[in-house]
This record gives sequence, C-alpha cells and structure tokens, in this order.
Amino acid sequence: MTYKEIYDIAMPEKKRKEERWNLWVTIAVRPLSILLTVPFTNTNVKPTTITKWSVLANLIGFFLVAFAQNLTISIIGWLFFFIWAILDGVDGNLARSTNQCSPMGDLWDTMGGYAAMVLIYFSAGIAAYFDDGVFMLFDKYWLLILGGATAVMSIFPRLVMHKKKSSNMEDKSVKAISDKQNFSLSKIAAMNIVSPSGFMQVLFLIAILFHVLNIFTIFYFIVNLGIMTMSLRSLLKE
Repeated sequence: MTYKEIYDIAMPEKKRKEERWNLWVTIAVRPLSILLTVPFTNTNVKPTTITKWSVLANLIGFFLVAFAQNLTISIIGWLFFFIWAILDGVDGNLARSTNQCSPMGDLWDTMGGYAAMVLIYFSAGIAAYFDDGVFMLFDKYWLLILGGATAVMSIFPRLVMHKKKSSNMEDKSVKAISDKQNFSLSKIAAMNIVSPSGFMQVLFLIAILFHVLNIFTIFYFIVNLGIMTMSLRSLLKE
C-alpha cells in the first residue's frame, strides 16, 4: 500500500479533526508513523505485535532517562519515548488499513498510552533528582515525590471518566473531556502540553538537553494538578 492509501484509510475525517490541533503529532509523529506503516503492510506482522514493541520502547526509555546519569544515554532514552509515539500511530494505521482492528488490540494500545504518561513523568522526576539542574528551589528529594504524584494525576481523571461511562452515567461532562473535535482554545493548549505523544515530547527533550528537568517536573506537577482538579470537579457533579 502507498502512503496516501494508508493515510486515507487510517485517518478518517473524524480522526483528522481530533488530531488537527495536536501540533507535534500533526507535524512529526503522524507523518512518520504512516511512512513506517507502508513496509509493514507487506508483512505478516500484527498490529498488536507493534503495540507490544511500543510498550517495550516505553520501558527502555524510562530506565535510560531515569537512571543513566549521562546526557547521551538520556537523549537515547528520550528517543525510545519518541519511538513509542511513532509506533503508537503505526499499530492503529496498520489495523485500520488492513482491517485487523480488535478489542484486544485497542486494550493494548490504551495500556501503552497510559504507560507513556506515567513513565515520562516518573522518569523525569527521578532524572531530575540525580541531575545537577539549574534553578534548584528546594530539596531535590521533593522531585521524586512530584514526579510520582504527577504520574498518578495524569491518569486518575481518565480512570474516573471511564468508570462513569461504564456505569451508564455518561453526560456532557464526559463528552466535554473526551470530545477532541470541539475543544476550546484552553483545552487545545492543554492537550498540546500534556499529550505524551504531543508537544510534551519537545519540552522533555529541551529539559534533558539544558538540565532543567527539575523545572519540567515542577511545571507538569502544577499543570496536571490543575487539570485533574477541574476534570474531577466536572465529572463528580450530580
């Protein structure tokens, strides 16, 4: 299959609208994922197999960034997180373009996305603790706590939202959080900043290069605390 054929099948109008404001995905991740999908359409590799590779890339990225204490290895660790983002697109592209979509594949894909959110924040907090970063504002021990807390806060509202949906309590609060096609400007900005495959990847790399993972960790703790608070306030209304 050609690039255009895969793009037309894998990116229906609804998905294009959902991703159009996720700038890093639109500019870099999605085009690379479709380009990499082309050779896979001529193999027997299953989409779920690619998803499992992406989860493995997440784990490798986590350990390299968190414990390397070496700039070059930390950058390689970041590269594995970027590979996850690309493979996270490849599996869906391949599944849709070759008609291999399955509930189990979707479950693996969701798990990979959750793992990325948790592991990026957690690895950043650990790496910030070991790094001699600039602008140290308090005891470095707190960076471990902030990194772990941010990892939890990044997925907690999603778990509450999915529980509300599975309990047949879906309402406008659920739609407001999950309907990416009609996001407000503030939600578009938040999506770009906190999406693990989005602009967060760029900020993560900058933080590694300039030894400001402590600022990265503090910033995302504040951002995710705000998002979690507003999301739960909306979801838990009677």
